[in-house]
Amino acid sequence: MKTVGKLLLALIALPLLALLALVLLVDVNRFKPHIEDIAKEQGIALSIKGDLGWSLWPGIGVDINDVSLAALATPEQPLAELTRASLLLKLMPLFSGDFQVDHLLVDGARIHLAVDKAGKGNWEALTQSDKAPAPAETASTDPASANLTLDIQDISLTNSQVSYRDAKSGQTLALRDINLHLTEVNTRAEPFPLTLALAVEMEQAGAAPLLLTLALKNRLSVDSSLNHITLNEGDLQVAVGKSAPLALTYELALSDVQNKPAYKGQFALKETNVRPLLAALDTELDTANSDALKRVALSAAVEGNDQRVQLSNLAITLDKTRFDGSLAITDLATTAITLDLKGDSINVDDYLPPPSDTEATATAAAQEDTPLPLDAIRGLNLNAAFALQRMTLKQMALENIALTVNAKNGVVNQKLNAKAYQGTIAFNSKTDARSDKAALSFDGAVQGFELAPLLKDMEMDEKLALSGAIQANTQGTAQGASVNQLMASMNSTATFSGAQVRLAPLNIEEQFCKLVNLVTQNSTEVSWDAYTEMRQLDGNIVWRDQVITLNSFNAGVSQLLLASTGKINLASDSYEFKLPIKIASASDAATLKGCSLGTTNYWVDRGLSLLRCKGSFGAIDPLKDCGFDKSALGALTKDFAEYKLREKHGAKIEAAEQKVEEKKQEVKQQVEEKKQELINKLQNKLFKTPKSAAESSAAAE
Repeated sequence: MKTVGKLLLALIALPLLALLALVLLVDVNRFKPHIEDIAKEQGIALSIKGDLGWSLWPGIGVDINDVSLAALATPEQPLAELTRASLLLKLMPLFSGDFQVDHLLVDGARIHLAVDKAGKGNWEALTQSDKAPAPAETASTDPASANLTLDIQDISLTNSQVSYRDAKSGQTLALRDINLHLTEVNTRAEPFPLTLALAVEMEQAGAAPLLLTLALKNRLSVDSSLNHITLNEGDLQVAVGKSAPLALTYELALSDVQNKPAYKGQFALKETNVRPLLAALDTELDTANSDALKRVALSAAVEGNDQRVQLSNLAITLDKTRFDGSLAITDLATTAITLDLKGDSINVDDYLPPPSDTEATATAAAQEDTPLPLDAIRGLNLNAAFALQRMTLKQMALENIALTVNAKNGVVNQKLNAKAYQGTIAFNSKTDARSDKAALSFDGAVQGFELAPLLKDMEMDEKLALSGAIQANTQGTAQGASVNQLMASMNSTATFSGAQVRLAPLNIEEQFCKLVNLVTQNSTEVSWDAYTEMRQLDGNIVWRDQVITLNSFNAGVSQLLLASTGKINLASDSYEFKLPIKIASASDAATLKGCSLGTTNYWVDRGLSLLRCKGSFGAIDPLKDCGFDKSALGALTKDFAEYKLREKHGAKIEAAEQKVEEKKQEVKQQVEEKKQELINKLQNKLFKTPKSAAESSAAAE
């Protein structure tokens, strides 16, 4: 910017030089070679191709046309060009010694800046040839000498442009159609109008160009010391591509500009539809609610200096939601941010992608992986607090949400508290991103969570109706550099309990009695309730390697004791559970309606793992997924038949079994005796005692 300013000042200084020649009452064009030589001494290749003109009435001034500036080494590559410039002084005030400018007009200024592949800028040739600056003079102690008296009727810069090209990074930037107008310019702190319009085109190698159009107007006031500057009635219009412009109004006061600049003011972004803006930025936007982001507005009071920025009275409108609070960068050097926002009500689901009904889309989404922004997390220096009266997330209705986030030195701590469905939620997490993988740890608790309204909000109550309140506690860890890695490494446990929990439309007692009646080949006509009432409920869950395992599940169902074991496989979106059931006592068996148990105690305290639920975890349907375990049912039928046979013919079976047992023992004894006889004969042959020598001789005689 310093170089650009130098080039502009050089262009503006040319009319002043021409004015000096005018005062000498000679043809100023005769001085063009001399002016070019003076520029050459300053390391600038100046070319004045057009005429220099002057006038004496109604003001004294000079015109200059068709000028270019370049480095001495490359005069054929201009850094700056000028179509026309004009300076006119008011004539009458000169007679009283008052220097007043009627106008200063610059038209067709073109500045060309470029950086080569070695990172060297084309303007460096100008700065390298600059002479050493003269020693600084001692500042005057006269306060009047520090004041600048300026009175210009009109200043304009029209049809101008600045281009920048970086061969090393492939970045280009062009400021085109620059038109700047100031009238009644003064340093008496009296407001004067300023308007500015330009187009900005940015392009990065391999990316589509981005076009911005900007129009600004405000009233500006400057004091004679250039220490206090005020912008009032500010209006800024910014458009991206062909999108509707963003409208921003503002007021700003700058103080102590010469020493320790500070500013204070306010701004407001008028309500706008940002969807066309995002489309112009090539940002794909597909939200569940097509009206999301159509009403966005922002306003705040701003105050700061070269070390910090504070936004107070911050008001944000996001469609139907209103946020109020404050935002501050308390240290620009370390980007330390504090944020405090309070909102009324928001439906987050409106801003999420619409749900997909196709399995292919769901599979593709599961295969996609999102890298974690570890570098961004490490750079965070944040102390934020969010509060919402109501929020809907994944169809869950939450109230009185309070979220705090503290991030520093690569460690992020989060704490969430909320109320939901007549209960409370508390969740804490810690993310450590200081290594090449993020380490996540968390713990949470749910108290008094009512199930019926939750399932209704999630539109699951038609297939699976649960009522009652539950409590749950969980804790776990995960590690990874992406979302999928975190999910794959998840290691957590949870415990839960509940009371008076009701499950519908499955009646477990009815299913149990149907099973009993099927095995006993009897039936009892009973009218069953279309639900299962659980007296108490508790269990334990483990999540590891993308599999959620139900290690224990115990529930009291009328006269039955219900247990369960099973797994949920998140990777394959499947689940399978077995439901062992037993009658706790003989008294319970006697009062259990609808079961043809008879007087037998066969069913008492017998665990029957006969019900099995298996299906898609994403589309649970108890009536469709749950049924009898056929292999277990076959084993039970065989076992029960043997039991009944013994019950009916117990004495005969026992007598027969006794005879069989006695016969077994007799046969066993005979086998043992025969075996011992054979062993004795074998030993006699193998270990027979040899005769003595005398006995052998006598036998020979």
